[in-house]
Amino acid sequence: MSARINRRALAAGLLAATATQTGGVAKFATPALRGDDTARLPDHAAFWSRLPLPFSLTDAWHMLSPATQAEIGGAVLGMALANYVYGDGRADADQFTDEALRSAAYNVADDLLNRIDDRLWVLLPDLYGQDGDHPRWALDSGLAS
Repeated sequence: MSARINRRALAAGLLAATATQTGGVAKFATPALRGDDTARLPDHAAFWSRLPLPFSLTDAWHMLSPATQAEIGGAVLGMALANYVYGDGRADADQFTDEALRSAAYNVADDLLNRIDDRLWVLLPDLYGQDGDHPRWALDSGLAS
């Protein structure tokens, strides 16, 4: 591509757009909460039970402040939306036609994933370990050395 995209600015803009209310949300007098009547995400309990974690992932989420939960939740929504715009794995007829937009969406999704990882490592060192080290639970159990 000849045009350089400022991935950081694009990611920040997408994150800000997904994490804050926009004019579109104001159209509803009382926003309807969504999700309780739809299929739940899998919890992968069988996998997580194989790891001697110091606390559950649900407990880890509740250790985060509401502002941090909103930040990470907004980033996850942005990442999912960027993956949708990128369209990998979709039939050609179902993909966006602007290749530059699709390429930028891929970069945003990748950037958000990496930044979410970095943020969680800082916020939850009991799960991820101190910088450069495996977490204590992985070392003590012999899963890592």
